Amino acid sequence: MPKNILLIAGEVSADQHGAALVKALKQMEPGIEFWGIGGDNLAQSGMELLFHLERLAFLGVGEVLRHLPFIQKVMKTIVQQAQERRPQCAILIDYPGFNLRLAAKLKALNIPVVYYISPQLWAWGKRRVKKIRRYVDKMLVLFPFEKAFYARHGVEAEYVGHPLVDKHHAHLPAEFKALQPGKEVLGLLPGSRQNEVKTLLPKMLETAFLLQKEKRIQRVRLLKVAHLSAEIYRDILRPWNLTVEVTEEPMHTFLPTLDAALVASGTATLETAYFAVPMVIVYHVNALTYWLGRLLVKVKHIGLANIVAEEEIAPELIQNDFTPQRAAELLRDFLNPEKNLAIREKMLIVRQKLGEPGASQRAAESIHRFLRELAG
Repeated sequence: MPKNILLIAGEVSADQHGAALVKALKQMEPGIEFWGIGGDNLAQSGMELLFHLERLAFLGVGEVLRHLPFIQKVMKTIVQQAQERRPQCAILIDYPGFNLRLAAKLKALNIPVVYYISPQLWAWGKRRVKKIRRYVDKMLVLFPFEKAFYARHGVEAEYVGHPLVDKHHAHLPAEFKALQPGKEVLGLLPGSRQNEVKTLLPKMLETAFLLQKEKRIQRVRLLKVAHLSAEIYRDILRPWNLTVEVTEEPMHTFLPTLDAALVASGTATLETAYFAVPMVIVYHVNALTYWLGRLLVKVKHIGLANIVAEEEIAPELIQNDFTPQRAAELLRDFLNPEKNLAIREKMLIVRQKLGEPGASQRAAESIHRFLRELAG
């Protein structure tokens, strides 16, 4: 068999980071082939997709249970292919519900496992650390505090930095956007999963409607993700007497146009904070998922921007706390020019915490060294 690597990226941000990693690895090993689960970015990098990530974008316990037969089929297919292709290693990116189960099966096949972008074990408790210790041969982490966390639990992890810095550092504006009264722009980032968009976007639009009615904002810009149908957005937008600019432009051109934003909890909060855009972080899942989360989550904040900053740089409206009235109240405050500037200055802590560019290259070099060691 030709040299090959199994790669699993089950979410949009993992697809982006995985593509940057594949590009760097191919420069070091030009003949190596990649296959597995990913999205458009990995497909464009030349990876063979056995399953597109949009088929695995399940949110919450209920949705996972409903799709369990399909998830089991995907798992079975990946394991069978791993047996046949005998990859040099597997690179598993985040997505712990699937990836940690797969890691156990790969370990049984004697296929080395590299985990890139750690599951948020420091948030969800310590049970899964044992699985990492047992099934993962190389752990690469994005934040210094993750390296320290794993060290406390007997796992050697290598800190490589965050690939978002590689992606965005060259596009940072030289200065903050000055808020001009009468020309305020609100951004809506309702997430990358269909269920997120259907749940969060209606409330986001009602928030924007309230602010526009009061003449607190003049423009509303909505970031659409490429892999979701335009019809999903059109159906949600249709009832609203609201002019909304829908765009698929890159984050690095979208975010600098905004004075404030409503952002679904996830990687987008980190990107928004990196560009120092004042935001309200919002989220809503079904009641069972939320109840289980409350039992398991061990951190004060759920927004990644706040977790990385280690303080609240953006308010969080979760579950029933996310009402258009409450979101509009917070955003009115953010649309005051002095307050807007103060929040932007506070958000600079995220750039400091994320460090220097070069994460994808450092991760690729680490994996390349690992493969050379395996080859003897």
